[in-house]
Amino acid sequence: MDKDQKKVIIAIDGPSGAGKGTVAHYLANKFNLKILDTGLLYRVVAKMALQQKLGSDQLEKLIEITRNVTVEDVTQEGLRSEKVAAMASKIAIIPAIRTILNQVQRDFAVSDPGDHLGVILDGRDIGTVIYPDADCKIYLTADQEIRALRRMKQESNVCQLEIHQMMAERDKRDSSRTTAPLNAAKDAYIIDTTHLTIDEACKKAAYYVQNSCLPSAMTV
Repeated sequence: MDKDQKKVIIAIDGPSGAGKGTVAHYLANKFNLKILDTGLLYRVVAKMALQQKLGSDQLEKLIEITRNVTVEDVTQEGLRSEKVAAMASKIAIIPAIRTILNQVQRDFAVSDPGDHLGVILDGRDIGTVIYPDADCKIYLTADQEIRALRRMKQESNVCQLEIHQMMAERDKRDSSRTTAPLNAAKDAYIIDTTHLTIDEACKKAAYYVQNSCLPSAMTV
């Protein structure tokens, strides 16, 4: 990145299965952005908790695990299973754990992007809590049934009904928790991906990014 060029910070939020990861990676590749899937930070804690057979009520041990989590940990295998995701959603309602991981995310947001134009964070409360001053905020959503179908394709060993039930529970926990509930920022661009193809969703998001915070010389 040119030293005189302003660093770009983009927030992508929304529920599971709405297409956040796909869109975030598309934007990262298209506009040369460093990317962090912030939900994976919680999944790192969840995976370790499951490995140690810890319950979501064993706060002291969970906090001990959380204090050692770094952005580099999100590359490990086994983080995308629905079992880990369900545990992560339970852990995510714990204020002490959110406080620790929120700082990890903010540190990433303000870190030196190196040769990148900026950073993009994909999560559930990036535009509302983690970095409300993001240059562009996008909130992806979709009907729950469609999101469950998408997850089923990724998790071939889990039936649609099971995924639908787990997703409904996670949606309820995420949207009703007292600490940083899942909501779109007031100034976020809302994209409903229910009836959009991947290409359509990605191009719509790229249009919003292009027109809100990128140099006019960069075309979509």
